[in-house]
Amino acid sequence: MPTKTGGLDSGNFVHAPESPKSAAFSEYLDFADRLLHQWRAAREAADRLPLSPEVGQRKKELDALVGDLADSFRSHYGLKACRQDPAFLPVSRFFARYRPVRAPFSILHCNLEVPLHTVLAFRDQHDLARVNAALCEDAPLRWWQSGPHDRPCYLFGESLWELHESETGQSDEGLVVLFLQMSGAGQRHGNGRVGDGYAGSAAMREADFIEDDVRRVVWRRSRGRCAKCGAREGLEFNLARPLRPGHRAAPDDVELVCRGCLPEGSRQP
Repeated sequence: MPTKTGGLDSGNFVHAPESPKSAAFSEYLDFADRLLHQWRAAREAADRLPLSPEVGQRKKELDALVGDLADSFRSHYGLKACRQDPAFLPVSRFFARYRPVRAPFSILHCNLEVPLHTVLAFRDQHDLARVNAALCEDAPLRWWQSGPHDRPCYLFGESLWELHESETGQSDEGLVVLFLQMSGAGQRHGNGRVGDGYAGSAAMREADFIEDDVRRVVWRRSRGRCAKCGAREGLEFNLARPLRPGHRAAPDDVELVCRGCLPEGSRQP
């Protein structure tokens, strides 16, 4: 299952909208972005062509330029400086304060090696819709950083989640189900039950035949909550109406409900 990471604020900042950008900072950021883009490209080329003298020389030149950049601007835009400057908000604080995000913004990053630069930009309404969908737990958003185990990370809710190796090929719809399970009710268990502490209902003996694709749609539709009261614990897939003989359960035939909201005839003592 996915693992929640603490990487959202690991050197990641957003320039506070209420703090006007100075011309000097805008000029610095444009220069730093272009230089660090070239630097990363040179490092990748050196990894691919380790014996090329031209590639090696280019990497050496850019290493020196990035070192000069860090020496010149660490006191203004290094990690310690950004943590102390109210103009730069940690990403989690920015999302909490401005959700839903309505204006274009960029994720800026710095660490001990390089000062602040742009790593992820949300420039238009399509980009903003993507990040707001992730914050609202409607869709995952691929993050620019990998997790502690060097596997893909996704923004979902206000957390970053690192995938397990076996989950890296999941569709966005499948990832939503996984993230909702981990952030709320827990994993499904036998007889259609979700979470811990309850036995499967009598109705779920029939619902054993609800196929996984239908369960995913129902879970996604309910966002991992009881369809009646909104609870996130002790959830079960319940047939809302009897199935006709020989018919598969469709999403409209199934509801996700907690044990307290199960119909009386569906509960086990």
